Amino acid sequence: MTRAGDDGRSRPASEAEAEAGSASASASASAVGREARPGLRGGRRVADVVATVVLLLLGAVTTVVAGRGIQFMALSFGSCDAPGNRCDEGLGSTVVTLGPVVVALAFLVTLVVCVLRLVRRRLSWPVALLGLGLLVLVFVVARLLVGGSVSIGI
Repeated sequence: MTRAGDDGRSRPASEAEAEAGSASASASASAVGREARPGLRGGRRVADVVATVVLLLLGAVTTVVAGRGIQFMALSFGSCDAPGNRCDEGLGSTVVTLGPVVVALAFLVTLVVCVLRLVRRRLSWPVALLGLGLLVLVFVVARLLVGGSVSIGI
């Protein structure tokens, strides 16, 4: 059985391998559409992995503390029954319920993005640092919302 354009005569094995190799290399290069960039090397790679792991561990601890802190903000609604105090319990309970979920989701997204960047050998500690900042931002916004929903009047 011969292929189109093949006269059926055998070729040397090295010539056939060279043709097959160049065809597969050009097919893979055209399929990807970009050249591979070199990743981090040596000490920079180790420093990036260590910094990322330390920041992610700090982020995990921050996630637990911020989530529990948001849940403890529900205690501020204990003064709503006092005369002169006004409370928006709908907003407060929504923040107390959804705040820990948002904190956990922010950490999970940070974790997944960092792991993907580490696997692809890209710089990942800035992503972990931004994720840590996002956790703090979510906590501060939750604190402001709960604080604004309880007004103490005398």
